[in-house]
Amino acid sequence: MTMKRKKRDVVIVGGGMIGLSLAIRLAQKNRQVVVLERYEQPALSNELALRVSALNARSRGLLQSCGAWTKIQAHRTGPYESMQVWDKDSPAHIEFSAAEINAADLGAIAENNVVEHFLWECAEQAGVEILQAGEWSIIEAGDENSPVEIKVGECLLTASLLVGTDGGRSKVRQYTELPLTFWGYGQQGIVANIKTEQPHNGVARQVFLPTGPLALLPTPDAHTVSIVWSADEELAADLFKETPERFAKQVETESGRVLGACECVSDAKAFPLRMQYVRQWYLHRIVLAGDAAHTIHPLAGQGANLGFGDVNALTAQLDGVDLSSLAQLQRSLSAYQRERKADTQLMIAAMETFKRGFGTANPLVKGLRALAFALPNKFTPLKRKLAETALGTDPRS
Repeated sequence: MTMKRKKRDVVIVGGGMIGLSLAIRLAQKNRQVVVLERYEQPALSNELALRVSALNARSRGLLQSCGAWTKIQAHRTGPYESMQVWDKDSPAHIEFSAAEINAADLGAIAENNVVEHFLWECAEQAGVEILQAGEWSIIEAGDENSPVEIKVGECLLTASLLVGTDGGRSKVRQYTELPLTFWGYGQQGIVANIKTEQPHNGVARQVFLPTGPLALLPTPDAHTVSIVWSADEELAADLFKETPERFAKQVETESGRVLGACECVSDAKAFPLRMQYVRQWYLHRIVLAGDAAHTIHPLAGQGANLGFGDVNALTAQLDGVDLSSLAQLQRSLSAYQRERKADTQLMIAAMETFKRGFGTANPLVKGLRALAFALPNKFTPLKRKLAETALGTDPRS
């Protein structure tokens, strides 16, 4: 059988939120783009999904430029106007609101599969070709000047640029053998939907426990929150042995009954928490973005925002570049790497500080935590800076 050949500007492996949004933005710049994705387009459901992202203003702006945000918003999102963070074992607490920076909200909780559903729709409308491909392979090129060749079934794709947006276990990253730094947190991220006695009032809440942070994120239903409990592995194992009633009671107790009685209204799912980032983001004509390049602790809900930051930066750096010219492409990929590496390392350092600073019952550290929280709570300019970072208006976010 004769192999069918297709020549495109860009092939993107991974049709999640990051891959699809990048594909749309590149297609809007008149690039010919193919996306390879293992699964079908996610279906919309009446039930709240378990995997959600807290999207800041910059990420929503990107989704709006893709034509997807209005559709996502109309389907189901949970905007939050303020945030409350506190420490269970000390007086440490901080609150800040959108009103303090004259904004309508600080962010919006959106279900990942809903975002993906509408991005998929917008990608097809933008002329992006999405191929369902469970298996694919990169053909070894003669030299780095040659286009990348990807075999998909009986089709041979030729592209000037290959982008890996295929998640934390990226097959593209494994192929490039780009140097990777990683460590496990010894925790499981537990997600579930919880019905609460008191309304959440559009407030995102997070309590730091000695065994890991517990976040209660507002959904469109005033009495339902999406929880993300980053629990030490021993505790996570114990929580999964509990009945739904006992699990909900644990959430209720550990959150200090901040929303009254709790009831579990979904299954609970868990995933291992791991930090990883590539020390080099590209090789010749291959580049990484999103979780393929970095995964961080979910305690601040910034994983998706970091990935969308990659999309904004890569789109800007590739604008007007002759992709067939390796010299031009390398200059733009180098600039992209510099920009995103700095932001990612800053976020990783912040997450590590929080994780290690709150994951201890040491009395001295607890006292310092209380002081660290008291300062921004009383010092308006610093508090404003934190709110701007959450919103995505801060240039470093």
